[in-house]
Amino acid sequence: MIAVFFLFGVLSFAQNQASNWYFGYGAGIKFNPLDNTVSAVSDGQLFTVEGCTSISDDSGNLLFYTDGSWVWNRNHNIMQNGAGLYGDASSTQSAIIVPKPNDPNIYYIFTVDNQKNNNNNINLGLNYSEVDIRLDGGLGALTNKNINLVKESSEKVSAVIKDCLTKSIWVVTFASKDQISDTFDTFYAFEVSNSGVSTTPVISTFNTLVITDGRGYLKLSPDGTKMASANASEGLYLFDFDANTGSVSNPLPIKMSGNSIYPYGAEFSPNSKLLYIHYSNDYFGEDRDNPSTHTSSLVQYDLTAPNIQNSAVVIDDRQLYRGGLQLGPNGKIYRALSATYDQGTQYLGVINNPNGLGISSSYQHNAIGLSPNYSSQGLPPFIASFFAEKIDIIRKTNSTTTNLPLCDGTTYTLKGADMPTASYTWTRNDVLLPENDFDLVVSQPGIYKVLIDPKTGDCEALLEGVAVVTYSQNPVAYNTVLTQCDEDGIVGGYTRFNLNEVNAALTGGVSGLSTKFYSDIARTIELDAANFNYNTDNPQPVYVKVINDITGCFDTSELTLNVSLTQIDDFPYVVCDETGSEDGINTFNLEDITLEIQALNSITDPVIYYKTFEDALLEKNNIGVTFKNNIPYSQTIYTRIESNNSCYGIGKVHLTINKLPNIKPDDVALYCLNKFPETITLNAAVLNESPNNYTYLWSTGESSYQIDANEAKTYTVTVTSKLTGCSKLRTIQVEPSNIASFNANEPYKIIDASQNNMVSVFVTGEGIYEYRLLDEFNTVYAPYQESNTFENVKPGIYSITVRDIKNDCGTTQPLKISVIGFPKVFTPNGDGFNDTWQVYGITFQPNSKIMIFNRFGKLIKEVDPKGEGWNGMLNGEILPVDDYWFSIQLEDGRIFKNHFTLKH
Repeated sequence: MIAVFFLFGVLSFAQNQASNWYFGYGAGIKFNPLDNTVSAVSDGQLFTVEGCTSISDDSGNLLFYTDGSWVWNRNHNIMQNGAGLYGDASSTQSAIIVPKPNDPNIYYIFTVDNQKNNNNNINLGLNYSEVDIRLDGGLGALTNKNINLVKESSEKVSAVIKDCLTKSIWVVTFASKDQISDTFDTFYAFEVSNSGVSTTPVISTFNTLVITDGRGYLKLSPDGTKMASANASEGLYLFDFDANTGSVSNPLPIKMSGNSIYPYGAEFSPNSKLLYIHYSNDYFGEDRDNPSTHTSSLVQYDLTAPNIQNSAVVIDDRQLYRGGLQLGPNGKIYRALSATYDQGTQYLGVINNPNGLGISSSYQHNAIGLSPNYSSQGLPPFIASFFAEKIDIIRKTNSTTTNLPLCDGTTYTLKGADMPTASYTWTRNDVLLPENDFDLVVSQPGIYKVLIDPKTGDCEALLEGVAVVTYSQNPVAYNTVLTQCDEDGIVGGYTRFNLNEVNAALTGGVSGLSTKFYSDIARTIELDAANFNYNTDNPQPVYVKVINDITGCFDTSELTLNVSLTQIDDFPYVVCDETGSEDGINTFNLEDITLEIQALNSITDPVIYYKTFEDALLEKNNIGVTFKNNIPYSQTIYTRIESNNSCYGIGKVHLTINKLPNIKPDDVALYCLNKFPETITLNAAVLNESPNNYTYLWSTGESSYQIDANEAKTYTVTVTSKLTGCSKLRTIQVEPSNIASFNANEPYKIIDASQNNMVSVFVTGEGIYEYRLLDEFNTVYAPYQESNTFENVKPGIYSITVRDIKNDCGTTQPLKISVIGFPKVFTPNGDGFNDTWQVYGITFQPNSKIMIFNRFGKLIKEVDPKGEGWNGMLNGEILPVDDYWFSIQLEDGRIFKNHFTLKH
């Protein structure tokens, strides 16, 4: 028994030593074996682009972690002598921690350096350092440091248990045959036993391998039979691994097509039958800091397929940088998520069922939040054997979890494989139990494990099973009564019930509880709760389960059904159509109807409304407190009156929507103020019916169909149907108009004696006006126009008239004006044309003064504004051809000075 229990500790690493992960930029997660949960932690001090690893004790408590250069203890301080290790934060797998077999106090940190490149021409290879956890008060200290095993190596290191008897562990790296060349072709496997680290490796060299890119993960399968080497730009290789000898054989190249073809992260499924690879486009161009330049694919390979390469299934493809993959102690694979080389994300992806083929593996992106910290490219590697597949001892159909939730007062039988010659070792919370059979009845919470030794002499045949048992409190179920209204009002027969309506009474109103209903006391024949047809001639109780929706735990009770024969009279409810729509569709406030029904039936019980009788009977799809009918003008809905959750009665409500009076819409009328006290006629404008079918009430107080009006204001008339009582309001806006009035201060403005003579007319009034010019002979010079300004008006005498076009309220009396102008030339030769010089338009201002001067300024003539003008003579003689000057002072005060030419 002691030997078997010793082996049990070997196989239980997965539940404990990989419980705490620190990685990325301050990120970390913790696996809680008690409830199988994963939670983010923010207490880590590690900030790394890639490499990292950690180790916990057998109970899952953190011991220490490292980035390959620095080591932090469980208090997150630098461990004593914990600086200067030969790993590198930019090395893919900068470190892995291996416990010394059979010694709980000694741990080995194996480190691999960053690959040589243009910025770094030194590679320190594979080294190991020793940690004694007893030192520094139990916080640990490094005692031996940087002991070289391989001079130069790739960035890869992995580990797996050699055998379960000695607990020896293989640590494997990839390097060149001579340990100094930049071409990698050789695997070195070092055995870690209870004697320590053997410095003599098992060497497996492949002359066909020519690998110069040391980036990417090296992973061994949990069963120790396979090894995958992701070599970034130089592809993926799958090998066979012999855990007994440490030798590597049968290299198989696996090619990938598409945009993302360069492998980086790698991991095996717990059953070692599937391989997952995280490919990327490995882009390092000038814009490499832009996340959109990077692509990534997560691919699954079936290692049992005849052609492994052709079995590839892409389970995720997106814009993403490369990242590591790592099995967790809960049997799920976690994916590091990074946007660029330096820019991480605040999440991890998770493959929830890594033993499942294709999409059944259930990949979930951004599954684990790390905020405020960030994932980078790397995740901590562990000894692959930590994650060997467990046998199912719960044995529930379609379940792969190790969680077993139970309810108070119940027991459950865990079952291992029943093998006649095998021995069985059971523990609860790592405490040995007396049971030694293949099954175990549990009645308490805890972590139950079984180790099965088939007694074959082969320790690889040992089997382990785990079940995390939790107990939840049962809910409380209450007996209650539900009364339904009879469908036909006749005693006997069938009546349908919606049993869900009594859920609150059955559960006591506790949230998170649901119900199921059964016809038998054993609760095996479930009823249709939403539409249960109850035989009132053979009344039987309904048997109930009240179930906790989260835990599935339940309690039982009974439901008694009664039938009420009470009938509710039909209720007519008549309204008028809504103003503005008038389509027979109205929105009803059902609370108003409720008050009338309650008053009519002398009740205060609630009234619930439904569209159909069946809905009312089964209490489903109630229509709330407002209802908009979908059948115009007339529709029937149903009421259900409840009294203490029992049906009092079901009735009909007949909704009727009466039409509003059919009248013309609101209108505008015009009234000429200048015609007061004349009146205009306004009417209610009833359409297609006799006005005698309606009553009228005007805002003036009058009640006739039409009225007379002589005021500009708003008039309203309420038209009411004598038959339905429905009313509609019509509004008539009487707007004023008027004959125009010339502006008293400035009736017009004239710009004359110019190249473009203009006349502008200014009026006031309530109308809309047009303007006209008549010449001195009362003929139309410029017809009516909207503009009040006339342009290019010839000099002369005119009359202005203005008319109202808004309501034809009249035309003004003519207003005379003059437009002044001056001839430039005159020819006093007696031919009857231009024989005299006179100012145009001046007769309208007879008191104006006109004086003519010769070129020397001598006054030669003063012209009478009312006369014919100057005939060119002075003292009886015609004056010579010349330019003459004039000065005019008009009666309106304007003064003009200019010149003209006299010609013969």
